[in-house]
Amino acid sequence: MMKRQLILRFTLQLTIAVVLSLLIVAAGIIWITQRYAEINISIDFSSIGLERLVESSKLTKDGIRFDPKLLEQVKSNNGWLQSLDENGNVEQSFNTPPDVPLKYAPGEMLSYWTGERPFPYHLYLWIQEKHGRLFTVVYGVKDEIGPLLETAVAHGQAAANGQLQLPETAAERLLTLGGYAQVLNHSGVELASFNKPADAIDRYNVQEMALRTLYNDRYGYRMSARYVPETGMTWIVSLPNTLKPAQSDSSWLPPEAKVLLIAISVMLLSLLLVFFLLSLWNARRFGSPMLHMLAWLDSLGKGVYTEPVDRKGVPRSRNRLGGWRSRYRVFSDVLHSIERLSVTLLRDRELREQNRSLREEWISGITHDLKTPLSSIKGYAHMLSEERYEWSAEEVRHFSRTMLEKSAHMDTLINDLAMTYRISAGVQPPKGEELELNEWLRKSVEQAASHPSFDHQSVKFVPSGKDMYIRLHAPWLHRIVMNLTANALLHNPPGTQLTVSVVEDDRDGGIVITFADDGRGMDEQTAARLFDRYYRGTDSMAMAEGTGLGMAIAKDLVEAMGGHITVDTAPGQGTTIRLSWPRG
Repeated sequence: MMKRQLILRFTLQLTIAVVLSLLIVAAGIIWITQRYAEINISIDFSSIGLERLVESSKLTKDGIRFDPKLLEQVKSNNGWLQSLDENGNVEQSFNTPPDVPLKYAPGEMLSYWTGERPFPYHLYLWIQEKHGRLFTVVYGVKDEIGPLLETAVAHGQAAANGQLQLPETAAERLLTLGGYAQVLNHSGVELASFNKPADAIDRYNVQEMALRTLYNDRYGYRMSARYVPETGMTWIVSLPNTLKPAQSDSSWLPPEAKVLLIAISVMLLSLLLVFFLLSLWNARRFGSPMLHMLAWLDSLGKGVYTEPVDRKGVPRSRNRLGGWRSRYRVFSDVLHSIERLSVTLLRDRELREQNRSLREEWISGITHDLKTPLSSIKGYAHMLSEERYEWSAEEVRHFSRTMLEKSAHMDTLINDLAMTYRISAGVQPPKGEELELNEWLRKSVEQAASHPSFDHQSVKFVPSGKDMYIRLHAPWLHRIVMNLTANALLHNPPGTQLTVSVVEDDRDGGIVITFADDGRGMDEQTAARLFDRYYRGTDSMAMAEGTGLGMAIAKDLVEAMGGHITVDTAPGQGTTIRLSWPRG
């Protein structure tokens, strides 16, 4: 049960951690993609931004509505925007300078766009059908590169040291925009340059110049060139695609790299936070119950058999209603085992204390029982050894008989003690012999009842209706019969009838020997401790069969021979003791 729950819990946690990690990575990728798109739009709004602008636009009753974020990008690029209908009329405009027309003739727009007519802005057109209408979007940015190129061609001079000298206003503007200028000879080799970056080339061929003009987004610079036939020189002005001032302090890290670095850092920190929180949750969910169980086991080792409690006196694993707390529920099997262990250890301690008390009482009784006959023997010995008295032969024989009786009683008591502890030590009985119980028990019961202190008529044997064979150790079985017979007759009033019978067990075919008397019976506490060797002392005035160890010895002998002994009694209803052995 616990194994399945732990597997389920840890699998669920791992799944949640994986899902959260995937969500974090997916969110990071989406953010990187969006940031890259914004960077690409800011770098080349004319080709990427216009398409996004038209695709994200919505047609309303008031006209076209563009994405506000893209309009802000138009403004940050120092550009402007116009939407034209099919007749060239401006429907909407954004950030449009006052020198931009509000209506275009078909040929006028084309001449501005191709550069046939001078226009202070670079124009970019995007024509797309959407919602059943043909959209024409005009994006314009100030033509910075054209005037600079004209000024360079008209007033630029190539110095002998390779520096290109430009008018002050043109040079300042070029520095502000982060661009550079070059002048080439008729072979395409650079003669002079201004503000040229270290990675710029100084030799051009036809293909290189065409590629840089058509695909400026690959190189990061827009390039415009003018060939002067009279001198055979080519003038070039290049400006960054972003058209923003050069940033000398932070240009070492491209914006794409910044985005990637930020995304990776945030993802790593998020993953670390997720696993840190998961570790804290695991520590609370699984660590607290484990520490509680260890504290409980430690208290068991110190002899404290109750579960540790909180400040309110409630066991830490339980709620106010007595049920398991949520984080302890998965360890319920272990907690139940520790709880059972606590109960067992507490019961064992109580039994040990009880047994120690009983053992002390029993030792005290045994000491008394040994000292009493020993005192009689010692007293008669002193009397016989006294020189001042002359004892008659009859008196000497009386003293001797008493001393022999007391010695026999001590010998029986010592033998009973030896027998009890030998059986407790696990001594196995000798190999048994095949007995026919009807005849064997009749003789054994008659011998037990022949004691002078017993009434022979008080013991009755009832044989089985058929032969009952079993393999047992006869001396041990005889000792059991003697002890049970003596116990029944010694501890009941005169006239008590004892019936000994042997029958076949109807349940398993075994053999049952029953000792049933109609005496005073016993209460529940006495019956529960009837076979406890520590429960009774003996009386030295009783006969040898009454040492107080007879019932404990009988029980040990029965169990040593593979049998079972039970007692059924109640005050005033007599006592029935059953001995049972399996057949075979």
